Amino acid sequence: MINHAVWYRMTRSEHDGRRAWRAGGVAGLVAGVVMGLVLHGILALMPTIGALVGIESVAAGWAVHLFNSTVFGLLFVAVFDHPFFDELRSDVGGCVSLGVVHSAALGVLTGGLVLPVSMAGAGATALPVPTLPLPGVTAGLEFGVVSADARLLYGNVLGGVFAGFTLEESVVAWLPGAPTDR
Repeated sequence: MINHAVWYRMTRSEHDGRRAWRAGGVAGLVAGVVMGLVLHGILALMPTIGALVGIESVAAGWAVHLFNSTVFGLLFVAVFDHPFFDELRSDVGGCVSLGVVHSAALGVLTGGLVLPVSMAGAGATALPVPTLPLPGVTAGLEFGVVSADARLLYGNVLGGVFAGFTLEESVVAWLPGAPTDR
């Protein structure tokens, strides 16, 4: 718990900084749930994600995915909570744009580097992805399209939820109360 006497002595920027970190973590988690529903519902990928840590189960896959999503939400704050991005972070559209850029960069990093290294470490030679309606060559294309769509969705939700927790009420009229109450 936060000591309320200390909380009230903090400067506005300290309040805003804590709110940004909290918002990033929550936004990453919420975006992870939405992305996970797509990955699990369409590609049945959660056991495969769990297998990357040695436990091939849906529960392990969700745990790993949501942990990573939350960490990536915090990374979003670490990267974009700087004065250079102040103008973009001043409205919902800018926050969503930053979320999409962040998610695309993560897609390249995780899909192009982390996943292949993890698979090689586990001794896998191919991603054990179930084929979608059409097996063969189109399955890889379909996997790529669904995965890219899930990442785009993650970025949109990440930016939108972050905006909801950090922007003033006049900018985010669809949320009740001041950002300090969220």
